[in-house]
Amino acid sequence: MTYGLLTPEVPLGPFEASVIKVWSTPGKTAKLHATEHCSRVRTGRVVPSDLPLPAVMKRMCPQCARYGSWGRPGTGVGLFLGALTGLGLLYELDRYSEADEDYVTDNEVQQAAAVLLQARHEDPEEADEDEEDDWRARHEAQQVRTSLFDQWRSAAGSLHRAHQLLAPFPWLTSWADAGMRRKASHVAGLQRQASRLVTQEALVAAAGVAAMDTPELPGEDPVLALLGDPATAGRRLESLWRRWSERTADSWQHPREHDHLAYDLVQGISSRRKGRQAALERAQELVSAWTAAIPADTAGAQEEQVLLLQLPSPEPGDRYGRDEPFLGGLSEWELGVLVHWATEADWDRLTVTVRVPQPVAARLLSGRGSQLSCSTPGRQGSPGQTTVLQVSGHSAGPGVFDDTPVAERRPVTASDLQTLRILSRDADGLYLVLSLGNGPEVLSLSVLEKRVAAGGRYVFVAAAGDLPDTLIAPRQEELTAADTADAGPVWAPRVHGPSHPDFGRHLGTAEGERLVVRLARGQRDAEAALRCLALARGTADLRNLDDGHDTDGRRDRMPFLVWDGLLAADRLSLRPFRPAGDNPRQEGSGLPLGVLARVQLYTTDGWGRFEGKAHAPGCQHQGRDRALNRYFELLTVEEMLRSHQFIPCSKCGGYATRRLSAAQVAYYRAAHQMHNLAGQVRWALDHPDLEADTASLLTELRQWDCTPPADEWFTEGNEDVEWQRFVARLLRQLETAVAGGRQRT
Repeated sequence: MTYGLLTPEVPLGPFEASVIKVWSTPGKTAKLHATEHCSRVRTGRVVPSDLPLPAVMKRMCPQCARYGSWGRPGTGVGLFLGALTGLGLLYELDRYSEADEDYVTDNEVQQAAAVLLQARHEDPEEADEDEEDDWRARHEAQQVRTSLFDQWRSAAGSLHRAHQLLAPFPWLTSWADAGMRRKASHVAGLQRQASRLVTQEALVAAAGVAAMDTPELPGEDPVLALLGDPATAGRRLESLWRRWSERTADSWQHPREHDHLAYDLVQGISSRRKGRQAALERAQELVSAWTAAIPADTAGAQEEQVLLLQLPSPEPGDRYGRDEPFLGGLSEWELGVLVHWATEADWDRLTVTVRVPQPVAARLLSGRGSQLSCSTPGRQGSPGQTTVLQVSGHSAGPGVFDDTPVAERRPVTASDLQTLRILSRDADGLYLVLSLGNGPEVLSLSVLEKRVAAGGRYVFVAAAGDLPDTLIAPRQEELTAADTADAGPVWAPRVHGPSHPDFGRHLGTAEGERLVVRLARGQRDAEAALRCLALARGTADLRNLDDGHDTDGRRDRMPFLVWDGLLAADRLSLRPFRPAGDNPRQEGSGLPLGVLARVQLYTTDGWGRFEGKAHAPGCQHQGRDRALNRYFELLTVEEMLRSHQFIPCSKCGGYATRRLSAAQVAYYRAAHQMHNLAGQVRWALDHPDLEADTASLLTELRQWDCTPPADEWFTEGNEDVEWQRFVARLLRQLETAVAGGRQRT
C-alpha cells in the first residue's frame, strides 16, 4: 500500500487551468518540487515558478508527489489535491478492494463457524487435555470472528470515506466508478463471511435479555450469608444481575455463553473460605435461571419487520480515523444485527436496511443505549436521527475560497462549508469573512455554518494561513530570539510598583504574543499559533471563536495557547477610576477611564444575578467545560465599575481580561501612577505635623502638569480636560499645604 499518486488519467475538471507554485533547479527538464526544502533537491539554488497543474503533474518530484502539499492549504485547488493525493481518494480506492494478506478465506470461516456453533466445553482449568485443546480451538475461532468483523468495519469505513471525498467533485464519478464498485463488492463479501459467525438464535436471545425486568433477588438466602448482611448481599446480587444482563444484551454470543459471570459474586473471597463454594453454586443457579427465563417467543421464528438504520457518522475532523475506528462505538450485538439481517446498505449516507424478527425490531426502535437511529421505511426524517454530512448538488471548484480575487468570489454555501470541514486539514480554524449586514468578521467554522444555515450571505476573505509572511515571520523571529536569550519563567512576574516601566506589561497584547510563541515551543508550530492569534484579534466578541459543542457533538479546536494570547488571567486594578470616597479602605481617585472604558471582561456572572461566585474562563471551579463560550457574559470595564453585586472567585478573580493594546497599557500605568501620587498628597495633607518628602512630590506633579496626556489615551468628550484638572488640583493642594507650612515655621 502506497500513498496515492496523481496521474494524467485523473480528470482535473475546473482545476485544469489552476496555477501551482513550485520550485525547481535551473533547467527545462528539472523536476518540480512542492517546497524549496525538499530533500531531493541536489543543489543549493532553486527558483520559484507558477505553472499550470497538468504541467506540474508531469514533472513533479516523486517525493513531493507522495507526501507534499501541492496547493496552498485552504484554497479550492488545495482542497482538491488534498482530497486526491496522500491519504486521499487515490489511496482509499486502492484499499480494501480485493483480498490481501490479512484476508480470511471461506475455508477458515467455515472451520471457525463449526467451532463457535457447537456446545461450549468447561473452562480449561477443570478440563482434561482433550477438552483444553477444544477450548483453545474455540479461542482461535473467536479471534477469527473478531478479526473478520474488524476487516468489515475498516473496509466499510474506507468505502464511506471514499464517497465523502468523491462527492464534492462530480467530474471524478465516472473515472472512480470501477474502483468504487470493487470496494463495495469487497465490503459485501466480508459482510457475508461475518454473518456466518453469528447466529440468529443468539441475537434474538440477547434482544430478549434487554427486554427483561430485574428479577427477584434472594438477598436473605442463608447460603449467601458470607457476602454480608441481607442488604449487602442484595446489592451484590443486583450488581451481578446488571453485569450479566448488560454483558449478554450487548454480545453476539448466546446468553448461555456468559454463565462464567457467576464467579463475580464471590470475587475477592478466598477459595478456602467456608461457604464460598455453596455461594458460587447458588450464583450459578441464578444465572442459569435467568438464562432460562428469556422470553420463550425469542427461541423460534417470529414475524419480521423492515427497518432503516442510520449509522453513527465519524468525526469529520478525523480525516484518517485516528480518534475512533469506524463503527467503533457499536456493541457486538449491534454489529451482529447489521451483518446478519442487512438487505441493503448505502455507505455514502450510512444507512442500512434490515429485515429483523419482532423482538430485535422492538429493541432497535426503543433506542435505549444505542448509537443506531432506527425508523420504519417512509419515516426516515424522524426526530433523533443522526445527521450525516452530505456534499451533494454542488461541486467544489474555484471561486469560493481564496484562489480567486475577492471581487470575483461567490457567497459561501452550506455545501461549501461541509466540503471544507470534510477535506481541510485544519477546518476548525478561524476565517475572515465579509457580509453586507455585519461587515468584516472573524468567525469559527461552526459559527459560520449556523449563520449560513440561517440564510446569511458571506464571502471568504482569508484564513489564518493566508496572512502575509512579512507580517508574521519578523515578529516570530524577534520573539524566538528574545526567548532564547532570556531563560526566565514562562509567565512574567507581576510588577506592583506603578512607576516601574514593566507595570501592567503582563496584561498587554505584546505579552500575549510572547506567551503564544513560548508555549508553542515543543508543542506545535509557533508560526501557525501566531497566525491564529493575529486573526483572532479581529473578532469583536471572543465568544464567537468557540461556540461550544455543535449539534453533532464536535467542538472547534482553536489551540488553548491562543487563548492565553487573547485573554489575561489577572484582574484589573480599578481603584484609580472609582469615585473618591467610594470605599473608605480603598479610596478611589475618580480618574476618567479613557481608552480603558471599552476593555472587555468575560465572566460567568457580572451582575450578581446567580447563586455563587463569578468565575473566569479556565477556572478549575467551572468543571470539565471551562472554555470561553456563549454562556459567559461580556462586560466592559465601564460596566464593571457600576456592578456593585459582583462577587469574584478567590482563585480566578471572577473574570478574564481581553489583553490591552500598547496605548491602553500606557494609560493603565499612568493612571496608577497618578493614583499613587494622589494617595501621597492626601497623606501629606492629613498629616501636616509629620515630615514628608514634599519636594520630590512637587517635582513629579509639576512634570505631569507640564506634560499633556497622550492623544490616544482619551477618545471621547473632555476626559483629557478632566485628567489635566485632576493633576492641577493635586498640584495646587500640595503647593498650598507647603506654603502654609512655611508660614507657620
